[in-house]
Amino acid sequence: MNTIFKTMLIWIICLFTTQAWAHDGKTTKVMEEMIKFHEALVKETSGKIDTKNLTELLTKGSDDKKDNEVFKKAIPLAEKLGKAESLQDKKNAYSLLVDGLASVVGHHDKSKANLFYCPMEKKKWIAKGDNIVNPYLKDMRDCGEKL
Repeated sequence: MNTIFKTMLIWIICLFTTQAWAHDGKTTKVMEEMIKFHEALVKETSGKIDTKNLTELLTKGSDDKKDNEVFKKAIPLAEKLGKAESLQDKKNAYSLLVDGLASVVGHHDKSKANLFYCPMEKKKWIAKGDNIVNPYLKDMRDCGEKL
């Protein structure tokens, strides 16, 4: 009886720790980078956006084989964002990158990233939490909806 209890306890511990690790992988790190880019656009940070870390993460692939193709297709989009100089070019490149990664938002991810949409600009963005902070319209930061 004691052996059965110990065996069951070990299986339960393994099950829960495996579940916790499964959702704190590469997609979480990719979403954390996307959150940084959103924040930089909201602050209208001058200079280029450093996408080197994101590009490396995307190149390594996803923890989920289904998402590997999404990551692969997003690499040139991340590189384009890294090369953008004007604020408008950064916003346009970011929008394309978000579109490329939209299908993996919340997928095996602990970053608390959500996908949002601006009906005025017809563009999506990825941000942390539930609050709407539109990176595209400076005078209308609360314009948009969570998808």
